[in-house]
This record gives sequence, C-alpha cells and structure tokens, in this order.
Amino acid sequence: MIVLGCVLVAGALLLRTFLHRRRLTALTRLPAASPPAASPPAASPPAASPPAASPPAASSPDASSPDGSSPDGSSPDGAVARGADPDAWGFRLATASGVSVPDGVRAAAEAHARRNDLGVVDLVPGDLQFAEALDLARAVDAAALRRPGPCLGRGAGYALLLSDDLVRRLEPARLADLEAGEMAELTVRARQFADRADVVVASLPSRRDLGGRRTWLTALCLTVPPHLAVPIGVARSATGWLLVAACLVFDLGWGLMPLAAYCAVPYVLTLGTGLRPRDRARAAWARPLHVPWTWWRTLRAPSTEWERHRIELREKSRAWHRARTSIDMFEERRPDCPWCGSSRLREHLVTRDTVMVKPGRFVLERCDDCGHIFQNPRLNPDGLDFYYRDVYDGLNASSTEHIFSGQTAWYRDRAELVAAHATPATWLDVGAGHGHFCATAAETLPDTVFDGLDLSAGIEEAARRRWVRRAVRGEFRAAASELGGRYDAVSMNHYLEHTSDPAAELDAAVAVLAPGGHLLIELPDPESWVGRVLRGYWIAWLPPQHLNMIPMGNLASALEARGLEIVATERRGVREEPDFTTAALLLANVLGPDPHRPWATSGHPGRHARRAFAYAAVLPLVVLAAVTDLIVRVVRPGNSNAYRVLARKPHASGT
Repeated sequence: MIVLGCVLVAGALLLRTFLHRRRLTALTRLPAASPPAASPPAASPPAASPPAASPPAASSPDASSPDGSSPDGSSPDGAVARGADPDAWGFRLATASGVSVPDGVRAAAEAHARRNDLGVVDLVPGDLQFAEALDLARAVDAAALRRPGPCLGRGAGYALLLSDDLVRRLEPARLADLEAGEMAELTVRARQFADRADVVVASLPSRRDLGGRRTWLTALCLTVPPHLAVPIGVARSATGWLLVAACLVFDLGWGLMPLAAYCAVPYVLTLGTGLRPRDRARAAWARPLHVPWTWWRTLRAPSTEWERHRIELREKSRAWHRARTSIDMFEERRPDCPWCGSSRLREHLVTRDTVMVKPGRFVLERCDDCGHIFQNPRLNPDGLDFYYRDVYDGLNASSTEHIFSGQTAWYRDRAELVAAHATPATWLDVGAGHGHFCATAAETLPDTVFDGLDLSAGIEEAARRRWVRRAVRGEFRAAASELGGRYDAVSMNHYLEHTSDPAAELDAAVAVLAPGGHLLIELPDPESWVGRVLRGYWIAWLPPQHLNMIPMGNLASALEARGLEIVATERRGVREEPDFTTAALLLANVLGPDPHRPWATSGHPGRHARRAFAYAAVLPLVVLAAVTDLIVRVVRPGNSNAYRVLARKPHASGT
C-alpha cells in the first residue's frame, strides 16, 4: 500500500506539471527585432485620435509626450520614441515598477500585435523566477486570451503593450512605474476592453525579488473571493510538500520516487517552453527547502500601496455599514400575494445572507393559491441599499467580474435560443450589469446591435468596453416610455427576481418590444427539487437580494395575458451548477465568515482561526457534496436550478 501511495503521488505531481506545461508551451515566443527608427511612420495617425489630445509640437524645447517620451525620442520606460506624437505609434507601454523594455523588444511586440490584430500584448521575461513561472502556468490560458469575446486578463506583471484606442477608453491614471496591484488590475481590465490579447516571451530583465507577489496574486483575482488566492496557493503547495514528506517518512526507499518527481518539476514545467528561470537549478535540487522559503518571502514581504488602499476602502465601508445598522430596513408585512392577491399565505423558509454574511433574517412566504414565493416583509430602499452595497461593485467588484466572466456557456445558450427563432436587428438587455451577456451574444448574432440597461455604473463601463452600443442607466419602468417599440428582442436574465414589482416590469418589456419582437426571460426555478432539499443554503434563493421567485407556469400565464405568444420554454440543462458543493461552501462561509468583512457587528481575536477551522471541518462535507453533484449529473442529466421562457409579441395585424 505504501509503495502504491508513493507511485500515485509521483504520478500526480508529474501529471499536474505536464498539464501546466501545456499552457506555457502555448505562449508566443517573440522574435528579435531591430530598434525602431527615430522618425514617425508614413502612415497617418488613427482617425479616432481626438485632436485635443495631441501633445506639444516636437520643436518645442521642453515638449514631452503623454507617456513621458521626450522630443529627442528617449523614454523613461526604456523604449525609444519614434516621433513626438505617440498617437502615431499606435501603441503605448504600461510597465511595472523597475521594469525597462528595450526598444527592439517593443518594436517586435508592436509588429506582433499589428500582424495578429491584438489590443493587448503581455511581455514575459524568459528568465523570470520559477515561482513566477509556476504562477503564470496556473493563471494564464493563452488560447482563451487570443479568442474574441469576454475574458479576464492574465499575465506576468512586467509590461503591457496597449493599443492607443484601448488606452483612451481605459483612461488609466498612469502607465509607468506601476506597483504590483495596479499592474494586476490593469492586466485584468485591459483584456476586457480588447477583442484579442496575447502573452509573449520576450528578452526582458526579470525581477530579483518577490516583494509584490502577494499583492499580484490577490489583485489578479484568481479566486472568489480574491483574498483567498494566496492562502489557496500556500495550501496547494503545502499539500504536495506534505505528501512527499509522508512518503519519505513511511518508506525512505520508495519515498525517493515522489521526491525525485517533486524536484524535477522546475525542469519538466519549463523545458521547451521558451522560459528558462534563472533560479531553475536551485529551485529543482533544493525544492523541499526552496518552496517553503519562497512562500515565506511572499507572505512576509512589506505591504504595498495597493494593499494599504484596500484597507482604507474597507474601513470606509465599515463606517458606512455601522452608521446604518440601527435604521429600519423593512417595509410592513403585506397580507396578500403580490402576484395573485390571495391571502392564503404561509411561511416557506427563513433565510440569511449566506454569501456576504451580512446580519439579518429574511422570511420567504408562499402563496397556497398560485405558488408564488416572495420576501415578506420586504426590504425597503434603505435595506436594499445596505444589502447590495459592496456586492456587485466596491469591495467585491473583482469577484463579480470573475463570476460573470465564467458564465459564457450560459450566455451563449440564451443567444442561441433566440437565434433559432429570429435574427433581431436590435436587442435590449435589462439588468445588463457590465455587459458580459451582450458581449458573448454578439458572437452568436454578429449583425445584432446590443444596448444595455442597469441601475449601476457597470453599464457605463460596458459601453466603454464596447460590449453595448448604448448604456441606459436607471430604472427600467422609468425608461420604458422613451424606449417604447424600439427593440426586436428584450432579455431579462436573472433580473425579475430582484425587482419589487415584476408584473410592472413585464408591462415595460412589452411596451419596449417592437411588433414581432421576442422577450427572453431566465429565472431561478422555485419548483426545483434541489431547493427543497438544501433549504436556506440553495444558492438560487440568494437572500436577501431575490424578492420574488416566480414559478414557470405563473410567468407563462402573465406573458399570455399581455398578448404574447409562448415560443419556447426550457428547464433541463438551462443552468447546471454544483448546487450541493456550493451549499457546503456556503455553510463553511456562514460558520467561518471573512474576518475582514466591514459589516461584522463585532470582532474577536480568534476570527481567523474560526474561519480556518470552519473550512477544515466542512471539508469532508464538501467532498461528499461534490460526489453527490456527480451522481445527480448521471442520474438526472440536465438537472437545472433555473428555467427560460421565450415569448413573441404579435404584429399589429395579429400574425
């Protein structure tokens, strides 16, 4: 048994390394290039460049370009300017603190970007430290970055080549001497503004320390929530280290096999990839000591300006939440069903905020006549403001981006359902957020123009990303009169359950639709058997945000009552999620909430230990839940926690 264990550990280490190596072999190797000429190219500057943004004329003795280039062509980032007007170049460099990009490398990167129509090129030193190479292998999927469509940016954190157009829309505060957190945020965000990006290995000097690694891994948003990125990384490394150590303890002879595999990882990972970490030999032969030492340096590095800024934002949020804990957040309990008016109500579930773990209890009542489930008493505007704060924006904005960017398959399914029945010229997505659905749907319907409506500032960001043509910020019912009859398609994806009056929202949708237009609605399914089993830990309840849970039959009847024809309904396979695993993780989150959450009513010295203990205690349940999810997939393929309804508004003639 010990021998088998040693073989399995060695095999698992090498298999995981080979899987990571596949990502590194996909990186582009940037060819060497001659330094660019000091004169501007013959091509005229892009038409999109605003005249007001032109820098001072090169004849001025103290003129400089917006990125710091001087009239003689020198640049603080190490590149040689090709003229006084940077808009004539077509690209700008964003560099991390202490990084210098040789002008030959910049010229080669620009040629690569033009040749492949790239908006972003991430430049990776070929001799970066092994820990950085491993981080790169775990984070970067070069193939995904090159494909059009929404994608979170990933890279090495040294230098970014950005198109001029992209820089104008990003509006970064600065492009040079960026610290690790700033560079990570720019890396993530830049890819969302570009149709395509690439990560290339170039002749850049690498860092000599790992001082910003902790900040980089956190700000890159590799996990949800982001602050778990470093603990998860430590746990992953510790698991491999401890398994190898256990093999050596139980059988020294056979334990040498996993030890050899463990020490071979730096070579197996990087040979033939274009990367040759300058510490590869030391990282291999001394790996049992090198790994804990590397993490010690990462964890004990001085705090960065980005980290201090995050603490400042958290303290501001803490003051905001504490100032509102004593206000009344609920309306009066209503005695009748908001859907059918029946007074036959009964308590269905008492829930709590299992995601953000904000204080409070929320009652869901069910109508015995129509089956509608709703929050009663309902949150008032102050309560909604309290519970939505830092959920989709603010402190949690990066997690939201991470989650929404990972749902492209569901977005594509929605677009394909409509495309099977119509090819709309114009489409309004209500509750569009940052526009992730619109960006993905445009791949399925390239001739359709997408507009987005949302209450948050995210919709304005969607317009800057060009994921929507027009951003409408405000309440849908208020905007409906202005938008009346304009759209061939309207979508409400996971929107109605958040509204206080879904019937009025349906009226607005019908008014906005043009005759013959289609209305697509996707909602959590309150009739799901999983919801009955998991009770308050079913993610689709999402208390206290979800105010109304509408059965499919009720929605279909309401649409028909408004003169719409039901074209298609879908339940199976609409939203297949690991509901049981998610429920187990939510339980751990409730038992051991984030010790830094600003809305905590009180703090205690053991809050970090409580969180660690809660996750450790729930781990066996998480494993059991994951197995249950696999069984459900086999026994009930296509099991979903949501449904879709597609309806069509008739033409004026009734056809």
